Amino acid sequence: MTDYSGLPLVIKENARARRVLVKLVPGRGLEVVVPRGFDTGLVPDILDKKRKWIERTRDRMLADGADLSGKPPEVPETIEFTAMDRTYTLHCIHRAGRISVTENATRLMVSGPVTDPAVVIAALQHFTARKARQFLLPRLDSMSRNLGMEYSALRVRRQKTRWGSCSGRGTISLNAKALFLPVELVDHLLLHELCHTHHLNHSKKYWELVARHQPDFVRLEDELKNGTRHVPAWFRS
Repeated sequence: MTDYSGLPLVIKENARARRVLVKLVPGRGLEVVVPRGFDTGLVPDILDKKRKWIERTRDRMLADGADLSGKPPEVPETIEFTAMDRTYTLHCIHRAGRISVTENATRLMVSGPVTDPAVVIAALQHFTARKARQFLLPRLDSMSRNLGMEYSALRVRRQKTRWGSCSGRGTISLNAKALFLPVELVDHLLLHELCHTHHLNHSKKYWELVARHQPDFVRLEDELKNGTRHVPAWFRS
């Protein structure tokens, strides 16, 4: 079986699995993980029992902008970093050697083995993570000083789900995907994590601290939860 409810289907055997796991994965579609030696002929009945959940989850993920087609993402023609209010036009030049990305005010130049879309996308993802740190670090520093909330270090990564986190030592980790968010959501994300330097939980005191600095936090939290819709497929892959 390669398709179910309009979704590409992949069945994976995992020696450590103790039960059948059904999940929808952005960029891949429907995945069924089964224990080693499991009779895959039973999978259709399992999926039929979970049909309502699958279709409900599919519809929610599609509404949030997730790509469940299972097709490899295409190289974009333009890249818009909404948080920075900057749009680049992409130009690719094929040549031997390592791939590189250079920029000016309105253009990104990708040079190297650009005939392979996966190589180009990987280079763009790496470039985006660098730009995210360049943008987020001074903004976090400024907010930290203004609010009197100190943090120890910043890490910018490409987490699959979390927009950010804060460790007990005050290290704040932010998702490079934030570069595609509206700037008010970025600022709320920074506030959210800085408040964790005072309360490492989501207690009543934590939310009172957030509300003290951002009275509209409930709306912003809801929008941030659905923020993936702002992120293009080539960066989510």
